[in-house]
Amino acid sequence: MLPKLIQMIFSAAVFACIFFTSAQAENYHIVSIQHQRFPPYELSLKGFKQGVSQSALADRITLEEYNADSDITALDMFINKIENRDDVDLIFSIGTQSTQRIIKEIKTTPIVFTDLGAPETSGIITDWKGSGANFTGVETQDYIGIGIHLLHELMAFKSIGLIYLKGSPSHEGTVKQITELSQDQKFEFHTRGFALRDENNKTFPRKVIRENMQSALDEIAPKVDVFYVQISNTFDQNFDLFFECFKKHSLPSAGAPIYIKKGIVIGIGRNKEKFGYQSAEYAIKILQGADPGKMPMDTGKEFSISLNIEAATIVGYNPSIDILGAADEIYRKIGAIDE
Repeated sequence: MLPKLIQMIFSAAVFACIFFTSAQAENYHIVSIQHQRFPPYELSLKGFKQGVSQSALADRITLEEYNADSDITALDMFINKIENRDDVDLIFSIGTQSTQRIIKEIKTTPIVFTDLGAPETSGIITDWKGSGANFTGVETQDYIGIGIHLLHELMAFKSIGLIYLKGSPSHEGTVKQITELSQDQKFEFHTRGFALRDENNKTFPRKVIRENMQSALDEIAPKVDVFYVQISNTFDQNFDLFFECFKKHSLPSAGAPIYIKKGIVIGIGRNKEKFGYQSAEYAIKILQGADPGKMPMDTGKEFSISLNIEAATIVGYNPSIDILGAADEIYRKIGAIDE
């Protein structure tokens, strides 16, 4: 009687152990990481959350969100902590700064990224068919080139200009891409960069940043037919300088769609919320056993064109029929979308 009782207790213990281990394996912990608060990043995170919530694993996933609030030292410290944690099943990285650092430091935990400023020149993507490592992502191959080429076809400009942040891998990558494209397409390209930090890596006061930005704008704007505004939190926060410059020089502008309500004429870019959703689909596949190193990264196909009629009127630009026909969205007021 006693041996049978012991056997029953042992069997129950083994079953409980197996059940507990199985239950533990079915729960997943994802950490999203971004280096700053920025509207496009928030759209990507929103899409990612939606994708996770609508997945088959929704009730088994917990999402931990981290934002470094532009403190790169804090970002690096957090990544180092993540590297030593054993409770993280996957990392969702948003933006170039975060992704560069994460894939350099973390070599085993799966990583899914999106929102790279210049995918080809950031050093992150070397083969669009797959990384061969522990990461993959949702991006658009040569999206800067696609956007500028499309803009050139629509506006037939002879010269284009932009200003950029020195030291930014995405901004410097964009400059390189447009330089190459200008040589191929035979248009002039004028640009000037400025730094956000001093030689000791200390951020300049906002007044100094605005003065440097204004100086760069004043140099480039008179030389070009159209101005391209790169995506940047700094530019977003100081967009009034761009807008006043465009009015002063009667200069049509183009750039990331986030600026269309602020007053650029043409918005050309990617659907960040859709990219976030696609990133979640990738994350689910990886958690279910897919190899991130074999997953293609040129899967971001949602490209859009928007037009702001009021912004065009203010700078004296008359959109062609081709531009009106190509626009996916038309805004008739600065600061409001035409429903």
